[in-house]
Amino acid sequence: MIRTFLYSLSISLVGLLTQAAQAQVKPAPAAGDTSIKRTATDTSAPRKPVRATGEVLQPARKDSFYITGGGLRLGLDISRFAIHAFQPYRTDIAVQGDVRLGRKIYAAAEVGFNRTSHSDTSYTYKGSGVYTTLGFDYDFLKKKDPNEKNMVYLGLRYGFARNSYEAPNYLIKDGYWDVETPGSFPKTNMVAHWIEFTFGMRVEALPNFFLGWAVREKVLLSKSSPDNFDPLVIPGFGSGSKSSQFDLTYTLSYYIPLYKLKFNETKRMEKLKRKEEKKKLRQ
Repeated sequence: MIRTFLYSLSISLVGLLTQAAQAQVKPAPAAGDTSIKRTATDTSAPRKPVRATGEVLQPARKDSFYITGGGLRLGLDISRFAIHAFQPYRTDIAVQGDVRLGRKIYAAAEVGFNRTSHSDTSYTYKGSGVYTTLGFDYDFLKKKDPNEKNMVYLGLRYGFARNSYEAPNYLIKDGYWDVETPGSFPKTNMVAHWIEFTFGMRVEALPNFFLGWAVREKVLLSKSSPDNFDPLVIPGFGSGSKSSQFDLTYTLSYYIPLYKLKFNETKRMEKLKRKEEKKKLRQ
């Protein structure tokens, strides 16, 4: 009797435990049932951008660049020797240089020396000085090859000169009274400032050897010479008695490669394209 009771009790306990275990297990949702919503999301992974249906994704633009050489072009102005042939009392030496800064912009400089010595029956004059000019050139020559170094340019310069001069003796003749008055001017120091407007070209005659010429209009800004004793020549400018001066130069230059320049060709083409579109709209 006791065995029968214990056996029945054990069977009942097994049944209760089985029902409790089944109650802890949730039934899987049926296929197509969307009523069950996700209660947790994974925030550790980055979200992908949502694109509208039918939107075409544009690939990232890759700019096109080209690299060209840059360097110093150093030259001697041989036209100064021609001036000495026509004005023997003048001795001038001028050295020019330019370096490329951008696609069409060049920095330009010139340094020089002048010595003036004149003597005749009326007066004796001696003078010497140095000068420098600094400025920029804009190359407007259209080039098929980006490595081409030929130029047709417009330029602007600022010039500065320092000069010392004297007239150890002079003689003023009065033809009416037949009287001669001697005199002298002591050594005088002066400085001068001017600007130059330049147009010229440089052509590569041989590899790295250039021939160039330029016309210049120089406008005097100021000079510190006394009113009664102007210098015969202002170094780098010209006549000391004029407020403007026209000049012609002819140079022999040699190009020294020193560095590389990198230009964005894609942006340049886009800029040209926008200009063409504006022209079409105006028409």
